[in-house]
Amino acid sequence: MEHFDTILWLIFGLAGGGLLIKFAKGRAEQEQINIFGIALMIAALIYIGFAVIYGASSTWLIIETVGVLVYGSFYLLAKRFGLHFLALGWLLHPLWDVCLHLLGAGGHFAPEWYAVMCITFDLVVAVYLFRKSALFKGAGQS
Repeated sequence: MEHFDTILWLIFGLAGGGLLIKFAKGRAEQEQINIFGIALMIAALIYIGFAVIYGASSTWLIIETVGVLVYGSFYLLAKRFGLHFLALGWLLHPLWDVCLHLLGAGGHFAPEWYAVMCITFDLVVAVYLFRKSALFKGAGQS
């Protein structure tokens, strides 16, 4: 991928994360947990789609399914214990993108543009959720 393309996909990731935040902003905490939790699972499920489309091995399908289960667990933890668990899930997802799909063997089926875009998308959502989690926590203590 060319340098300009990388920058463009990073910008698209920022914009996409911003749109998700705009959609969820101002809603009740449980509603936000559902929005951001489902979105995190979709981000992981997309890699299963790429694995199927590009004919990845069954081992890779298992690895990607484990990813969906891991990120889904952050969603379930957030439903029970609060938004900060989703913030952590979104913060960790770029490691999945980079280690498995940009630098790792998963790059043979996952398009580079998607993994690059996910980095900024995931991080902008994680930062928002960490900040929002602190605001919810502070509001509860007043």
